[in-house]
Amino acid sequence: MWYFRKHTVMSIPGLVVLALTLAYAVAFFAYIGVSQKRGRLVKTNSFVYMWEALVGTFLCLQALFVISAYRSSNRYLYWTPIWMVYGVIMSIMSICVVGGYAGAQNAAASVWAAFWLVPAVAITVYAAKARRGYAVDRVMGIPEYRPRLADSRGMVLFYVALDNGFPWVSWLVSVFFGLLLVIQALALANDHRLYPVPGDLVPVQTNGGEDWYKLHVWCYGYENKQGGSEPVFVLLTEFGMPSTTMMGLAQGIADNGHPACIVDRPGYGWSEPGYWEQDPRDVVKSINQALTKYPISNPLILVGWGEGGVWSQLYMQVADYTRVVGMVLLDTFPNMEILQTFALNRTTTLQNLRQFRSLGTEQKSESIPQVHFDKALESSVSRMFSSWRAVSPIALHRARNGNWPGFKPQDSLGQHRSRFRDNLHYQAKYFEYGGTGARLYQALLEYVTTSIDSLLVYHHWPLRWPALPADSGSEFTKSLSKRQAAMPSIQAATTKLPVILIASAQQFNSDCGAQGISSKEDCTKWQAFAWFYYRQQIEYQQTLSQNAVLLACTGAVDEDDQPCDTDFVWRRPKWLASAIVSQLFSSSNRTT
Repeated sequence: MWYFRKHTVMSIPGLVVLALTLAYAVAFFAYIGVSQKRGRLVKTNSFVYMWEALVGTFLCLQALFVISAYRSSNRYLYWTPIWMVYGVIMSIMSICVVGGYAGAQNAAASVWAAFWLVPAVAITVYAAKARRGYAVDRVMGIPEYRPRLADSRGMVLFYVALDNGFPWVSWLVSVFFGLLLVIQALALANDHRLYPVPGDLVPVQTNGGEDWYKLHVWCYGYENKQGGSEPVFVLLTEFGMPSTTMMGLAQGIADNGHPACIVDRPGYGWSEPGYWEQDPRDVVKSINQALTKYPISNPLILVGWGEGGVWSQLYMQVADYTRVVGMVLLDTFPNMEILQTFALNRTTTLQNLRQFRSLGTEQKSESIPQVHFDKALESSVSRMFSSWRAVSPIALHRARNGNWPGFKPQDSLGQHRSRFRDNLHYQAKYFEYGGTGARLYQALLEYVTTSIDSLLVYHHWPLRWPALPADSGSEFTKSLSKRQAAMPSIQAATTKLPVILIASAQQFNSDCGAQGISSKEDCTKWQAFAWFYYRQQIEYQQTLSQNAVLLACTGAVDEDDQPCDTDFVWRRPKWLASAIVSQLFSSSNRTT
């Protein structure tokens, strides 16, 4: 059994630390549960508090250990100088985390870290008392350690192992995780100081109007054209990309004399996380609210990069499409995983696809069960995002950001990289992925019409998407002087909304040597992918609008001396802006 002397654990300081130990331990497991709870509005990454509670729990256990060993008759507190230094170090760490999260405007994280000071100070004080007491004992000739006769040999060995083992293990855990929390907190404070919110945080409603959160809207060249008839370009980013990825394109469009705004989807950039689980249609409605409340009353031209193009198509079905006078899709595919697995002719995928398509065309999405195309892959990706979400508060994700070679504008690279290093980025990816990469595609599938479905069946094409509303773009001639391109020979679309499809030609290039592919098997796969990538853009051109044009981004330009690859959006934004503006507003033909 344990023996405590008066004024140790059973004293007021000891009982305070004991209560704090229980609070931190309960908080640790509570935040693990909260972080997995769905059907709620999320304000931050709850794993921040979980890690702080973990370090706090170890600190409190260490404090109890030191207090209980102080002047104990059957235990000895070894390494008192180290304990004293350790207590000071953890006090400094506490102050750093408090200051860091205060600078990053996360008051709750600061409060949880502030309570580290209680056990840290207790460790320092009682370790100093023990050291002084042992010095007095030596002067008086009292043995430093003697086991009580009431203790068995096993209990004596337990105490010896505890006194020698627990300190080193607990020091390692507390210092390691504490230091990581300090690094992340100070880095967040520095990023918050260097890169304040560049746009406006617009409050929007979600969950049927019961909850509010804020989306970040960032505009260039809009101040003097607010409320007019000139269209505003609205940029939506690729999956996992913050608004900084398209800031160069927005600046380029503004430099060409047209206002441009970027919207961060929930959790990305400077936007708040929003409601979890995410319904893609609710996200689109929130984006529409943000644009309206900003306010942007001008006509809109939607510019979607990658999955942002799918969000743009969903916007046309869910939000006020009558405001949209043009659309630009940059390297957009309805669902890359389905396209690639179809290209490889995987039987399971084809079976799931038929089930998925029939459910989507016959039932409302609320009653559609989740259909997996590659359940193992989807589970693996979802677990990866979930894991990086959990470790984001302890800075382990900071080394994953890469160097972004060729990023434009170069002087904003630091701001861009900071958006990948906060506590919310991987959480946003985890929420948006939703356990299956087909969630956004499934939401869009509900609006597929019979005519489009019949045409794509005739073309033996695996993917489905709706045509743009028939009356969309009916007023486009009042805002755009778009050239009338030659119509495709097979046309199922009824709208005349100007649609510009721009794709990187490297994705269409089936030359394995040019792609750096040497394996025959990999070459065969890539050639299948390249063909289907190209076919997808052709199908888009024939079905989205009667006024759709397909352009290929090919060789090097002055801005970017590399061949045009999938990263052309942020490597050559000025060139891309000029190409988009010239296609939409110039009557002359220009090649890319």
